[in-house]
Amino acid sequence: MIHKIFKNIFLVSSFFLYLTTYSISEINSKSWSFLCSEDQKSCLSAIISEINNKEKKQIIATAYIQMATTTQKKMNLINEEDQTYKLSEDNKTVTLLFVKLPLNVDLRKKPTIAIDDKKLGDLNFTHCNSKDGCIITAAINDELIELFKKGKIMTIITGIYGNPQNLKIAFPLTNFTKSYAKLIKE
Repeated sequence: MIHKIFKNIFLVSSFFLYLTTYSISEINSKSWSFLCSEDQKSCLSAIISEINNKEKKQIIATAYIQMATTTQKKMNLINEEDQTYKLSEDNKTVTLLFVKLPLNVDLRKKPTIAIDDKKLGDLNFTHCNSKDGCIITAAINDELIELFKKGKIMTIITGIYGNPQNLKIAFPLTNFTKSYAKLIKE
């Protein structure tokens, strides 16, 4: 059900550049928030997952949905008799899911995404660094978006390095439909 990221990574790097222009304080753990960069050129829908650590809450993971454009090359038959083709390019809008996981996840195990305990598929890590943690990314289709809209909880299940138990990170899907509707209008 989860589509693999296209071989030509398309706007992933620009996503991380735009990420610094968002106010992380506007993202909460109770419902999805709609945010745009200061210049209004890039928008996303986001939520965080927190744990209580002693006397304060600590962000353990962040999930983002963002629209991106990819260019797909296509061969069009222009003369059937001569078997002549012309290469063209089609721009396609895709919905991307990014999840920032904490460092120390087991990179040998692919994280799994589930909605309301229904496993949807495995995700791929794109990179890890000390600022963002470990990032997983997936292009998601309309069928999966409908599951997000109807669901109550999105769960990311990932391994923990050196620990046989898995880490389950829950993201409520409260306000997802409203936030996503704003995102696709942008």
